[in-house]
Amino acid sequence: MEEERKKESEFRIKIDRESDSYEEFVEQIKSSIEAKDQSHLKSLLYGAHPADVVTLFKDLEREEELYLFRLLSIEDQAYSLIKMEEETLESFLEELSVDEISKTLSHIETDETTYLLSYLPSAKRELVLANLSKTDSFEIRSQLGFREYSAGRLMSKDFATVSITDNVRKGIINVRKKAKEIEDIYQIYVTNEDGVLEGFIPLKDLFLTPINTKIAKITNFSVFAFHYDVDQEEVANTFKKYDLVSAAVTDDLGRIIGRITVDDVLEIVEEEASEDILLMAGVSEDERLSTPILQSVKRRIIWLNVNLLTAFVSSSVVAFFEDTISKIVVLATLMPIVAGLGGNAGTQSVTVVIRNIATGDLSFSNWWDAVRKEFTIGVLNGLALGTVTFSMIYLVKGNLTLGLVVGTAMLVNMMVASLVGSLVPILLKGMKIDPAIASSIFVTATTDVCGFFFFLGLATVFAKYLV
Repeated sequence: MEEERKKESEFRIKIDRESDSYEEFVEQIKSSIEAKDQSHLKSLLYGAHPADVVTLFKDLEREEELYLFRLLSIEDQAYSLIKMEEETLESFLEELSVDEISKTLSHIETDETTYLLSYLPSAKRELVLANLSKTDSFEIRSQLGFREYSAGRLMSKDFATVSITDNVRKGIINVRKKAKEIEDIYQIYVTNEDGVLEGFIPLKDLFLTPINTKIAKITNFSVFAFHYDVDQEEVANTFKKYDLVSAAVTDDLGRIIGRITVDDVLEIVEEEASEDILLMAGVSEDERLSTPILQSVKRRIIWLNVNLLTAFVSSSVVAFFEDTISKIVVLATLMPIVAGLGGNAGTQSVTVVIRNIATGDLSFSNWWDAVRKEFTIGVLNGLALGTVTFSMIYLVKGNLTLGLVVGTAMLVNMMVASLVGSLVPILLKGMKIDPAIASSIFVTATTDVCGFFFFLGLATVFAKYLV
């Protein structure tokens, strides 16, 4: 075991892209593939984890990737497929034969099988399913029938159960039989004679309890379970809140049909976080480094056009005050300060509110607390920044009224920015629209329009004191 760990550690040093030896190592891999020297390749890959092998694919041609992939054991092939990026996986599966894909599926759990099959064209998927046993094919088809991004899609159908009417001896026998098929067992689920979930038993408790004890006596009836149609984001939030390692999935009658484990949830958290970050910037959540340029342009240009529209609205507000700006030219140099800081304040509020919505800390029951807090922060920041702005302009320009106009506009725009920044995500959530998609665009547009309007409006009112 110690030797294996040492080899894994050595291999990870070799594939560190920051190391001086990385390029040389990749060249050795390429040369061995070209020469079809399998023994040398195996020695180069000795101690490699399948996930580490996948990182090498980024510097290999597709034919080289396939050659390296087929050199792995069937079990490692299955694991490496799961660890591939989505776009790489989709194109990679197109290259593999139906028989190759079918063999890998026998080494992974049903949730991972469902994940891989979802990237296959329907015709090829049917051929793969037909190549599996009737039992496996039926289970996978039923799981593919669940809504995407739901607990039903996320769950694995590999779990261990015992009957509440059994004793510990019988329970241990059942678990030992099932353990041959399951990768990890965290909890033993307890059911009644109809398969309805009653509770759970930690694996340790089952084996440490006297064998003649009734299962009912050691059952924990406070069991966490999700209906199969619950959204995966809610699943992730519950796992985080209650520090779960495993949870059951039930059908409409409360019968257990699967389980979700913490490793599945970690992937969801990463997916959801990445999606929100990209959407806040108006970028598709599917975009990767490998995404074709024209495809990326097509995905981004929609939101850029929306930004262009809002920019025209802002410019029309400025145009409305052209006479004032032409008379007091210094206003043109100060406008970006008010609008820019308002935009930043709004973005801060949007980010905080969206994060709290995502983690489940903010809901429709406490939305007012969030809005009130953000608005108060906006007022205090507005007063502070307004005072600083007033002082600096007065010192530099020597005009008290100009300093008051900019400082007041700054205060009002910061208040509006915080209010809009906290309200827009909540309103979008209520309208069943992902707050990360459009919040920043609406907030930036509002702060620009309001910032220009308040600043130039006040300047127009007090124009005679500014000349």
